Amino acid sequence: MAIIPEVKSSGGVFGETIGDDLAPEGTFKAKLIDIHNEFGVTRTKYQSDETEVVDLTTFLFGFRDQGGNPHMIATHSMKISGHPKSKLISVIKSMTGKQPKIGWDYCELKGQVDCLITIEHNLSRDGDRTYANIISFSPMPVEGVAPAPVVAPPPVTAAVSDHLPF
Repeated sequence: MAIIPEVKSSGGVFGETIGDDLAPEGTFKAKLIDIHNEFGVTRTKYQSDETEVVDLTTFLFGFRDQGGNPHMIATHSMKISGHPKSKLISVIKSMTGKQPKIGWDYCELKGQVDCLITIEHNLSRDGDRTYANIISFSPMPVEGVAPAPVVAPPPVTAAVSDHLPF
């Protein structure tokens, strides 16, 4: 006898880990907690009927919302590629703020990277389900260095204008 199992989540390779939890929208401090690689995957080429064999990687992030509740979210699977315009290189550069070196094992990032992620909700094509997607990454700001506040300059008076270097 073969029983078709109930689908509990459509979270890709990390579906069982994430479960049915829908990550909230917003920007959060997150930690890269796992990386899953798949080698020799046959898939259809983009906008084509041809197939290709590729190696894929997926990143899993953990974070807490404003109420302190834990959540997890995974990236879409990305082709493992060292091309400067590849999605993998773009994501690593956005997370760390540095261009990764060719030949470097990016799995070293697992458990070592904190970054900011921005999550957006999207409806499925048929409108029956809401998905959470990471739409951007950025490195964590350096501690102790606050961004410069945007302040309007004081009005220039005759007394002040005499001391300006221009």
